[in-house]
Amino acid sequence: MREESLLSLEALDPKKQLAFALLIFERMLPSLKAFSKDTGFDGACYLQARDAAWAALENSVAGRASGKALSQTCLRMAPDTEKFSHDLTSFALNAALAMSDIAEFMLDYRVDHIADISTLARDSVYLYLGSLDLSVATPPDEDSKIASHPLMRQEENLEEEDIRFLSDLPDDFNKTVISALKERARNQAPLFPLAH
Repeated sequence: MREESLLSLEALDPKKQLAFALLIFERMLPSLKAFSKDTGFDGACYLQARDAAWAALENSVAGRASGKALSQTCLRMAPDTEKFSHDLTSFALNAALAMSDIAEFMLDYRVDHIADISTLARDSVYLYLGSLDLSVATPPDEDSKIASHPLMRQEENLEEEDIRFLSDLPDDFNKTVISALKERARNQAPLFPLAH
């Protein structure tokens, strides 16, 4: 994350930080779902963990109670890049690791978990862009082309917009606020276009 974005994120209360992480995860989830559909991988634990994290926005005590088991399950069940050769394996793994970080965050509220989730999302965009022909003349130029690509800029901008959006919300996460968050999550595009 950019340093100024991380500072803005640290200023948010833990529920808003969790909401930020969930918004990112929801952008990552389509690649995990597509991977699961194509390979038969059982991604149910990630959907259960996501539901528990959304529920934790309403009742943080329940979230803390389920966090440890969810984190361990998410890590244990993560797609193995040695076992799967599917094009979406690395993206599915990043989404799985992001959900594990969300579960860990529900236990200890350490903002570094949230920064890691942002990094995983951006790594996924980087991997996707790296797989495209960006007409790169020389390999050292590739990083700058990827960093300035509209898809990478889009993810960075979305994360900054999410922080601003969350900053403006009331600290009391009532049903109306949570409905607005879920609506925002539903209306966002995946990290990158899926060829399905």
